[in-house]
Amino acid sequence: MTGETENIEGAWLNLTARDMMQTGMVTVPMDATATEIERTLVENKISGVPVHDNADKIVGIISWRDVMEYFAENHSDDPRNPHAFYRFVDVETQELGYEIEIPLDETVVARDVMSTDLLTAPATSNLQEVAKLMTERGVHRVLITDPFGDIIGILSTLDILRSLAR
Repeated sequence: MTGETENIEGAWLNLTARDMMQTGMVTVPMDATATEIERTLVENKISGVPVHDNADKIVGIISWRDVMEYFAENHSDDPRNPHAFYRFVDVETQELGYEIEIPLDETVVARDVMSTDLLTAPATSNLQEVAKLMTERGVHRVLITDPFGDIIGILSTLDILRSLAR
């Protein structure tokens, strides 16, 4: 069994970000409303989404965590407000739970919530390097770049976990 484990580990260490990244990224514009962001995250079964400007350049990223931090910092006087951005989402099925529907705050748009500290990694990075980077920075997704620094994909913690099952 030890030889088989070593073969699996060796194969995993040879995988690069390019091997496991998602291309054709789902994105939202900077002026996307709370409803549009919610719909994008839920319908695509993702927990974060890159934000693009009018020239289609990626300028930020939004995760559910960013949303919660935004409301914690900006609406601390209303304990219900962290949920004002989105309706209840079942964690396992990623489906909206309308039994506790709460109106969305449509005054909040992507530019208000997004993180602009973009974490990137070259497509040639091995998965172990990217996993270490993600762990050190406490993030769940990294934008993947080509040799010219252009963003060509996204790699999430789930993509890295999937690589282990290959």
